[in-house]
Amino acid sequence: MTTPPLQPSEVAALAARHQLGRLESAFAPKRLGKMLFALHINTLLSLSVFFLVPGLLFFKWLRRYPNFSRKQAAKGLYLFEHGLIVQPQFGSGMTAFRWESVKLYQDITQLFVNGLPTPTKYVYSVAAPSYGGAEITEFYENPETWGPLLQEAVLRAQGPAVLEAILEGGTIDLGSLSLSRTGISSTRNGHLPWSAVKEISVKGGSVHVMKFDMSSPWCTAAVSDIPNLYVFLAVARNLTPAIEAA
Repeated sequence: MTTPPLQPSEVAALAARHQLGRLESAFAPKRLGKMLFALHINTLLSLSVFFLVPGLLFFKWLRRYPNFSRKQAAKGLYLFEHGLIVQPQFGSGMTAFRWESVKLYQDITQLFVNGLPTPTKYVYSVAAPSYGGAEITEFYENPETWGPLLQEAVLRAQGPAVLEAILEGGTIDLGSLSLSRTGISSTRNGHLPWSAVKEISVKGGSVHVMKFDMSSPWCTAAVSDIPNLYVFLAVARNLTPAIEAA
């Protein structure tokens, strides 16, 4: 992770236009490691010598990586005080978002092949009215760092207003779950009063809501279906007596 004193001029101009404030963090595209880079080079040379067309196609495919493309290497993910700017892995241009208007979805998966783990996939989908949408993936270095930073920024910007709206009698819909002053509701399981909620946890890519008189979850929802996960968890913690007292 780097925090440069000056971001590229076009990024700075877009940030100023949307009043994003000071730059807090910046992340560059993740480069291939030395061994994988050497493997790709050897494959490219072998294909180019014996099979020209496959070699050209393979080189075109390699240009998705910053090691083989200046355009890709110049892209960035920029986190500001009041929002973010991201350049997509595929295509050109950049998109700005303000934290207070963002719906943020996260989908973190890891597959196992013959008992061995594959690289973890990170997909954060960002959407906001009048701003459009974007996907941020492990194309950018250190997703285990910038992912929580995204969620925390949305929580700071939206959490207090969401909690206040609920305490004033409103209902906040968060995918298949909704929160109100009286309890948590599920589209499949109905309504559960806060006094009956024992625990809300995140495990294995799912949110589990535990009820006091049940050993299995009262309901389970995929993390990837819940917008602004950290807002949901923080507000639920504030409204649930058992969790608040723990």
